[in-house]
Amino acid sequence: MSEEPTDTNENSEALDNSQENEELDDSVQTTQNFSFVAYNEDIAICGAKGSGKSYLANTLLQSFHGINVWVWDLNHQFHDSKSIVCHSLTELLETWKMAKRGKYILQDYNKSEEQFKKFLHAAYQTGNVVIILDELHAYVSKMKMMKEYNDLVLSGRPRGISVISISTRPASLPNNALTNCKHVFTFRLNLESDVKF
Repeated sequence: MSEEPTDTNENSEALDNSQENEELDDSVQTTQNFSFVAYNEDIAICGAKGSGKSYLANTLLQSFHGINVWVWDLNHQFHDSKSIVCHSLTELLETWKMAKRGKYILQDYNKSEEQFKKFLHAAYQTGNVVIILDELHAYVSKMKMMKEYNDLVLSGRPRGISVISISTRPASLPNNALTNCKHVFTFRLNLESDVKF
């Protein structure tokens, strides 16, 4: 019986692939060591559409147990079986007033800037809550700061407020938002100005 010769290139390629997989496993493992102190730290999540921002934010929302969370869900991207979905700010506030705890996803029919300001103000007055703000670029930018958002970012920690800001462009987020974040997650970016930022 003759033994077929083995290609040493194939063997070294297989070895390289197994080393890559080990390295990949190590990198996945380190991402699992992420720690977030609710009511004390802020997060920014940035990236092009379809890059995984909402997926990460949903994963964070679903992982919060025993933590009060309010979500401003502009495009109805959020879902969590343990959250209450509200379609008006009044409904959210009335439900909150009765329960005083829990996770709430606001998919408001009124997406105006005024309604967004009322949501932020109510969160600031309430305290002890994690606020997730999806599509933040629709309401604020470097040139357009909003007092209510600024209050949450700059003065929220003593009130027990954490802000998770989600935007397609990190370069358009107000400097206050980024400088006060403990964690910044950046997904695929297409503009050079965003990458440099």
